[in-house]
Amino acid sequence: MTRVAIIGAAGRMGRELCQAALETDGIELVGGTEGPGAPELGADLGELCGAGKIGVALTEDPPQEAEVLIEFTIPEATVDHLSYRKPVVIGTTGLDEEQRVKIEEAAENVPIVLAPNMSVGVNLLREVVREISAKLSGYDVELVEAHHRNKKDAPSGTALLLAWAAAEGRGQDLEKVAVYGREGVAPRTEGEIGIHALRGGAVVGEHRLIFYSEGEEVEVVHRALSRRTFADGAMRAAKFASSAGAGWYTMQDVLEAGDSR
Repeated sequence: MTRVAIIGAAGRMGRELCQAALETDGIELVGGTEGPGAPELGADLGELCGAGKIGVALTEDPPQEAEVLIEFTIPEATVDHLSYRKPVVIGTTGLDEEQRVKIEEAAENVPIVLAPNMSVGVNLLREVVREISAKLSGYDVELVEAHHRNKKDAPSGTALLLAWAAAEGRGQDLEKVAVYGREGVAPRTEGEIGIHALRGGAVVGEHRLIFYSEGEEVEVVHRALSRRTFADGAMRAAKFASSAGAGWYTMQDVLEAGDSR
């Protein structure tokens, strides 16, 4: 069994992670945390996620017996929690370069799985996008992503993941060819990759990557129908992290490890 604690367990994603942990073979939920003063502190984690009482309370810090922490919070909190010095699965998005450097430094001592999207489908799609982009090298590329109205970062981490894959398929540097939205007189230039973010309602996550030529359109689409798909991927990553050596890992590493067993 892999004993996990959920950081930010009282939030929407945190509750989804708690429920997934309770329902996943090989995972034991031993703790969950929230910040000082949170009204949910002391609440039973099972009751928080609708699974019924399990006898595990929400606390400010994870219990010592937790082998792996799982964190889908905000960048500043994620970096602060590296001080726990435990293996961690990070689904937090919107990290800046300085924050990523701190995570890289922490990964010298513990295993860290960092992925903007934990869904198995998206991470397999990344390889497909890279291959399609290489073979449709003369086509224009546009990426449109949509998320719920409360998502803070734009474009999404998944959008950037897929845009990087499209650029890599053509030997491009995304930072040099990305165009984020358009306004005014802004004709498309050769080789650019357009990235557009929509925010509204309760959309869990949708990503559309379109390859245009003058004679056809090829569209690759991923729609997340529930946050559970991210939670299930996080449980898979937690099992991986529990036995991995120190280092920075991606969901690709997690999937490849599973395929090799």
